[in-house]
Amino acid sequence: MFKRFSSAPALRGRPQPLRETPLREAPPLEAPARVPTEDGDHACKVVHDIAHRPLPDARVIVVANEKGGVGKSTLAFHTAVALADAGYRIAAVDCDPRQQSLARALAFREATARRLVVDLPMPTTTVFHQSSGAMLVQEIARIGWKADFVVVDLAGSDSPLARRAIALADTLVTPVNASFVDLDLLGRFHPTSHQVLASGFFARLVSDLRAERAAQGLADMDWVVLPNRQRGGTSANQQRFESALADLAQVAGFRIGSGLAERVAYRELFLLGLTALDLRHIPQLGAMRSPARGELRNLLADLGLDNPAHGRATALA
Repeated sequence: MFKRFSSAPALRGRPQPLRETPLREAPPLEAPARVPTEDGDHACKVVHDIAHRPLPDARVIVVANEKGGVGKSTLAFHTAVALADAGYRIAAVDCDPRQQSLARALAFREATARRLVVDLPMPTTTVFHQSSGAMLVQEIARIGWKADFVVVDLAGSDSPLARRAIALADTLVTPVNASFVDLDLLGRFHPTSHQVLASGFFARLVSDLRAERAAQGLADMDWVVLPNRQRGGTSANQQRFESALADLAQVAGFRIGSGLAERVAYRELFLLGLTALDLRHIPQLGAMRSPARGELRNLLADLGLDNPAHGRATALA
């Protein structure tokens, strides 16, 4: 026989009013500890590894964020094409062999150029299929030996490969959506006051790698965080986000730039491997004007990559 569970007894008498309990302040969060990857990769080991390998003369730009869905590949693609359009020699490395978003966009670009019989600035592209961070450093040195810039698009995860790519970066670009959820890996905030309580795991990782670079005599990287996919206008949430990001920048040590706005044109052109800068190369579309061209100019300026001293650049038209 199965034992029967009796239902809860009925409440007797008049229902009692609920007592209001005052909200307590959330305790401050402790800073995340240094968390090694599965093979025990700490910052000192990672930086020591890259410091004793041949490095390319090209400036290495790494687009990275452990948070997915923030537009890393789109940003890497537009950065690579904008630099190529400016006259630089560009090598692009797609480190997400499963999705290959950057590599596919550049393959679409080559196909579009052939179909329209137009000459488009074309970065050299490779997909990195290995899991070894040491082999990635070698591949970047190989593909970048003739380039002015190497643009590396990382998958949204932590790994020995990602840590070495970040440690190798001259410029680290981290796109974020205008949401406190997307800021979680960069910083922890008080739920009501939005005060910065601690650095997030990704920010702590970058901080550790930068400290080790300095300790081992390597130049510091330029870390730029780009609010991405922003919509027009302002809102209370947008203002809170911008204020919190500015406070976090002081704690984590990054600069804030301007990413790409939420535009249909970006998505539609991306499927063809094109950007707004390419419109003037296509006779049928040469008369079109797009505010996205100004955003791409601002993108290079925010990244500090619009200086002709970095390569053979000409002014963006």
